[in-house]
Order: sequence, then structure tokens, then C-alpha cells
Amino acid sequence: MGTRIALSPGGRAATLTVDSDIDDRARPGIESAAARLPLTVRHLTLDLARVDFVDSSLLHVLRTVDLSVSGRGGLLRVRGLRPQPSRLLELAADLWPGARWEAYAAAAGSN
Repeated sequence: MGTRIALSPGGRAATLTVDSDIDDRARPGIESAAARLPLTVRHLTLDLARVDFVDSSLLHVLRTVDLSVSGRGGLLRVRGLRPQPSRLLELAADLWPGARWEAYAAAAGSN
């Protein structure tokens, strides 16, 4: 359980798979794994297909990881949102429409 990283050949893309609930105990490990990615990674997919429960820590993870990836000219995509995490993003989008939470949910639905 935890996180796994898979780099594409050439190291320009990566998938960060999370295999546990996302809460304040899991958040530092996920953010740390993303921070350790090689600077060559421009496209990061956050795979949440095995995550059943999240709290507001997911919002922190998304913002932190997205800022890190976009800061190097890259793009963060989310894959595999299950119902409860998806609902949290919907609620966040309602509360903070300018923060682009709905973009993460839309990206997850298209993967």
C-alpha cells in the first residue's frame, strides 16, 4: 500500500499510483513522491483508481502536485476517480469555482 511511480521511456511522462486512502497521514508521502520526480517529467498522471476515501487532503495534494508539475511547464491529469473522491471535487468546485477543481474531475472521467 502507498504510492508507486512508473516513468515512461525517456522520462517525459510518469504515473503516480496511490493505493491507499488519502488523508493527513498519507498526504506527505504522496507529495514527496511527486516532488522526487525527475525534472524531465512534463506529464504526470495521478492514478486514484484504488482510492476509496479521501478527505480535504486530496485538495491539498492536487494543488501542490499541480503547482509542481505546471511550474516546470507540465500538465497534471487525474485518472480513476471513484464516487467519494469525485463527490469531494464536485463540492470543492461549488465552493471555490475559480480553483479549477472541476478540471480534475473532468480529466478523471475521460481517462
